[in-house]
Amino acid sequence: MKTFNLRLVEKNCFFLLVIVVPFIFVSVVTAQAQTADSDTSKDFKFEAQLEELLTTLYCPCGCVRETNKACVCGTAQAIEASFRDALTEGQTVEEIRTLYLKTYGSEFSAVMKAEGINWLAYIMPAVILIVSGGVIFIVRYQSRSKNISSTQPDQQISDKLQRQVEAELEKYKDRN
Repeated sequence: MKTFNLRLVEKNCFFLLVIVVPFIFVSVVTAQAQTADSDTSKDFKFEAQLEELLTTLYCPCGCVRETNKACVCGTAQAIEASFRDALTEGQTVEEIRTLYLKTYGSEFSAVMKAEGINWLAYIMPAVILIVSGGVIFIVRYQSRSKNISSTQPDQQISDKLQRQVEAELEKYKDRN
């Protein structure tokens, strides 16, 4: 007949309590957190899509030319509610935007398309940066070459100029 070693049983129980139980607890908490994160990411995605719609389309109320997000009139609130409903029904941002622009017209788009003369607005900042960088480079390069040549030690002042400077220095010393 085998005898139970009480110490061995205690060690095994301690091992189970210290190692296995916390592992199970951490696994359950992590699974719950992942479920909550997926719900939060869905809400965040929904809000981001709604934000995109509200900030890229102008309100047609006629008050002031503001985006639907900035406008505080009842029309903007009704449009926001319709955007929410459309997103909830599963429509994409592009579908909603296209329908909105068909209803109110393309002048209610707050995002300038890169077509026609509008492409200049997209290109000009880069052109200005490149040109101004080139001008700064040329000016600095030319000023560096002038500074190097003007600091040459072999240049001497004439005797006449040196006597004149010394005379003015003596006048200054005499006055003080």
